Amino acid sequence: MTQARARFTSPRRFLPAAAALLATLAVAAACGGGGEQQSEGTVTVRVGVIPISDVAPLYVGREQGFFADEGLRVEPQEFAGGAEILPAVQSGDLQFGFSNTTSLLIAASRGLPVRILTQGVQEAATADKAWSHIWVRADSGITTPKDLEGKRISLNTLRNITEVTAKASLEKHGVDISTLKFVEVPFPEANAALEQGEVDAIYVVEPFDTVARQSGARPIVAPLFETQPSLTVATYFTTEQYLADNTDVAERFARAMNKSLEYSGGHPEAVRKALGTYTKIPDELIGQVRLAQWGTDLNRPSIELMGELSRKYGLLDQPPDLDELIWSPGGNQ
Repeated sequence: MTQARARFTSPRRFLPAAAALLATLAVAAACGGGGEQQSEGTVTVRVGVIPISDVAPLYVGREQGFFADEGLRVEPQEFAGGAEILPAVQSGDLQFGFSNTTSLLIAASRGLPVRILTQGVQEAATADKAWSHIWVRADSGITTPKDLEGKRISLNTLRNITEVTAKASLEKHGVDISTLKFVEVPFPEANAALEQGEVDAIYVVEPFDTVARQSGARPIVAPLFETQPSLTVATYFTTEQYLADNTDVAERFARAMNKSLEYSGGHPEAVRKALGTYTKIPDELIGQVRLAQWGTDLNRPSIELMGELSRKYGLLDQPPDLDELIWSPGGNQ
């Protein structure tokens, strides 16, 4: 299997709807420095996120006052993927982070002191609501999963959940995954790369899934769903050291985050309103984005599955002890 990083600087050509949407979706990544701050009894915490639909509950919870009720001021910091958020949390630049389960499993298996606090996002329970796909251009000769053999497929970051689920789902279709060529392209740039022919297929999540659909691209597989319905895709986490030094803050963050997840799961209108702020989706398209599945259940069996698949595909030698990786208030601190 060939893997390569990609940096795209050539001019882009789009269908009008997709061009307008992509122009507004490109969000610059930012990274904060230093430790948490306290002001008038309120603790400010920086949380690493990705500018995708998955993290909407964090913004919803902030809008609904769930974090303020716990005496927290949340400052989201944007990154390309969970693999980039991990070191920022470990260094203390961030207090909490949102990361895909594979990256956290790999980190824990290497002895890094990361701890899962709460659920982050799950794939849909049914195929018609799946919010991530591998797409090809409308004029592509690729019509079946087998046709992807030997082709270039974009992932937001290499060696994370997109790589594992791409392999797992395509292998179910009889694809020789050793022939796949993964290319690292941030989600906001993926549709442009596909349109320009710089990759043969793209693996994206919402809201970039909607961008692909609007541009006329064709879906080939739904990797997250085909790996397992309701798969736990990502969680919120911190470090053992932060937990030891700031147990009360971590518990308050977890309570507020869980309230935010449950509220978002039952209030799609609040989620769509939030999407219009941090992703800059045009109002006329917000209603077309497929929303993720949010709740407080970690779906531990799906995390175990990701550990097994990550080992199968060579991303880790041995899955970590989930009793150690998953934090429980008053328990394994």
